[in-house]
Amino acid sequence: MMSAFIFACSKDDAVEEFQQDTDSLNLTNDGKAQAESTTQMLEFSSFDEMEGFIRELQESDADLLDVARSRSAENGYHSLLFIYDSDLATLDELGIKMEDVAIVHSYDDMLHLLLNKNGEVRVANQVFRVNGEFVYQYEQGASEQIAGFLENFNAGEIRIEKGDSQQISEELLVYRHNNNEDISEDLEREATTADNQRGVTHYDYFTGGQYRMRSRQFNGYWWFYSNLGFSTKVQKRKRYWFFGWRYYWGTVKKYNRLNYEINYTGNGVGYPSYTNSAQGFRYCFCNIARRTVDWSVGVPAAPFYYTINSGQSVHWAHEFSVSPDTEHRTITY
Repeated sequence: MMSAFIFACSKDDAVEEFQQDTDSLNLTNDGKAQAESTTQMLEFSSFDEMEGFIRELQESDADLLDVARSRSAENGYHSLLFIYDSDLATLDELGIKMEDVAIVHSYDDMLHLLLNKNGEVRVANQVFRVNGEFVYQYEQGASEQIAGFLENFNAGEIRIEKGDSQQISEELLVYRHNNNEDISEDLEREATTADNQRGVTHYDYFTGGQYRMRSRQFNGYWWFYSNLGFSTKVQKRKRYWFFGWRYYWGTVKKYNRLNYEINYTGNGVGYPSYTNSAQGFRYCFCNIARRTVDWSVGVPAAPFYYTINSGQSVHWAHEFSVSPDTEHRTITY
């Protein structure tokens, strides 16, 4: 029940293109001037093609972090998913500075895989950029208008309420999203041991504090894309050298488990709303046990945003070097 679009190309073709070389990956360079002109992004000829690409990866249970790492090594496509899970020394070798990286507060790995360092993906002749509290939709070559918009917005000359969009110019539309996820702790590159909880993100620490399980229910509306799902992963407190010893929480492959049973609503944006129930599980030795329950893409906007009415998700992770070797959490909605 993902959505009702008709594919312009087959699902298999979309993923096969992604798994081959740089040209067939649909990588493109942003036409912006200066340093950003060499930043690659994924390009889709239509939303039908984007949907086929996403659907095939969802249905195949691909380990998206492995995909992101291999694409960075083989094709130089540095997605936000790869960047967010890398330490500063690795990013420095690639010429990436964290202060220049878009901040996309979502725990949906698929969204982070779609977006490049600047938070961008291209569909047909439109670029969609997510950064901070805004989603920008602009025509190629019009990205310089974003700085002018932000200046006017910060000066109070333009007002956009959360959940609203505004056509700033013929080439630029801005949507101010209403998502409340916060990935700040995962982006920290220094040591932290606080059991920090934001929204329905939970961190449970194994004995000794070197490993932790992260349990997450994610849902967000990003103008061109929306999602609802769950994930379980294990992160390790890693030490690395970058102008002195530093620490960060990096994802590691472990035995992760996830089970869920929920009732939710697909709230229509120009489409009829519907209520549905979903249950499922994911057990794997992997970077992340992930299930996307529902999602949509589209133009002029994704046709649904999702809210959970009731239910629960159950999360487990195992690290056999410590005792007890299992962390468990049930999240009730």
